Amino acid sequence: MWAHRGASAYAPENTVPAFVLAAEQGADGIECDVMRCASGELVVCHDEKLDRLCGIPVYVRELPLPELRRLPVLRDRFPGVRATIPTLEEAVEAAGPAMLWNVELKVDRHDEAEGLAREAARAIARLRLEERVLVSSFHPHALLTMRSAAPQIPTAYLWERGGRLSSAWHRLWGRVTSNAALHPEHVLVDEAAVRRWHRAGLLVNTWTVDDPDELERLRAAGVDGVITNRPDVALRTYGR
Repeated sequence: MWAHRGASAYAPENTVPAFVLAAEQGADGIECDVMRCASGELVVCHDEKLDRLCGIPVYVRELPLPELRRLPVLRDRFPGVRATIPTLEEAVEAAGPAMLWNVELKVDRHDEAEGLAREAARAIARLRLEERVLVSSFHPHALLTMRSAAPQIPTAYLWERGGRLSSAWHRLWGRVTSNAALHPEHVLVDEAAVRRWHRAGLLVNTWTVDDPDELERLRAAGVDGVITNRPDVALRTYGR
C-alpha cells in the first residue's frame, strides 16, 4: 500500500509531516511527486504553480530553494501545522530507512522531461534508493530517459481515464516505458485488465483509492497495490 503524497488526508501533501504520518500509520511505501526548482534541486511538489498550495501565482521552476522554504503549504486547510516544500533528500530522511518510495516525475513540458529524469537518476543513486524505489510518470519521455540513464531502476507508466490519448496509445506507452509496473487510474481496473497486465509481467498499482468498498473491489480484481490518501483506512481494509 502506497501513501499518496504521504498521509495527505491528514497532513499537508508532499511534506515531511505527511511522510512521517504515513510511516506511523504503517504504509509500505510513499508516493511523492518531484520537480526541479530554479536553483536546480529536486523538490517534492505536485503542482507546477503554487497558487493552490501556497496562495501565490508563481511557478516552482521560478523560485530557488531558499525562497521555496519560506512558503507554508496548505496553511488554511491544516491550521497549526507548519509545513514547507521539502527536497527529495529531506523526504527520504523523514520517513526512515525502511520506507519504499514511488517517485513520480512531475513534468508537462517535453523540453524539461529529460533533465528531470537524469537529475532524479543521480539523486536516487546518491541517496542509495535503488533497492527501494519505483519511478513513475505520465510523461513517456521522462520514463524513457530514466530507463536509458539508470536501467536498473524499476519504472511504471501512469495514465488516467479520458484525456487526449486513446487506450491503444496508453497500452503502447505502457509496454515501451515500463519495466516493472503499470499505474492506471482505479476506474480503469477490472479483473480482466489485471490478468492481461500480469501476463505481460507487470505489477499493477492503482490510484487514488480511499473508499473501503472500492478498495475491496480492487483487491478482488487482483491488483498488487493501491495508492491512497488514507493509509490507515487501506490497512484496515487489507490488513497485512
